[in-house]
Amino acid sequence: DPARICVAFDGEADFSETLERIGIPVSNQLSTSNFKGDARDAVHAFVLPFGLPVRWVSAKSEEQIELYRSIRRLICPGGYLLLGFGNPWNPRSRSQPGYHPSTPRRAAYQLDRAGFKSTKIFGAMPNLRIPEYIFELNPQAMHFALEHRFRRKPVLLNALRMLRRTTSLARVSNFLPCYFALATA
Repeated sequence: DPARICVAFDGEADFSETLERIGIPVSNQLSTSNFKGDARDAVHAFVLPFGLPVRWVSAKSEEQIELYRSIRRLICPGGYLLLGFGNPWNPRSRSQPGYHPSTPRRAAYQLDRAGFKSTKIFGAMPNLRIPEYIFELNPQAMHFALEHRFRRKPVLLNALRMLRRTTSLARVSNFLPCYFALATA
């Protein structure tokens, strides 16, 4: 029985190219319109590649938590939710229009309140549609990703290096363009 993956997005956005690039056959996508919501429909992974669609839920935290609870019930025990989201604090964020942005702290808090067992947050650059870099938010991984992403932009790279000397990389992570959260059901 192949892993069942539900990729949910709203409108014209299509995540199939990204899935193909990381080796997940598009045939494993499951349409949300085919979902009946019973145990036979439980999936191993539920993917919201661009975040919570504005048309599905408001910006109110409690409503978003309730939507995450509903999604958790659709995932097999031990399965995963992969949630992409744009950073509202990044002035150059390429957040998808029509989706709610979030912060790592807020996303982790909401997923915890929705009953997910654990959540890991990853930085992503340059955007959610086809991220070139997905990395843990630890100093070594962030250093590697930033050095490689901006190696051809010496002015920006030097500014990042200077910022890193005066502040921690944890503060730099607040200005990444987007993130992924991986939560265990």
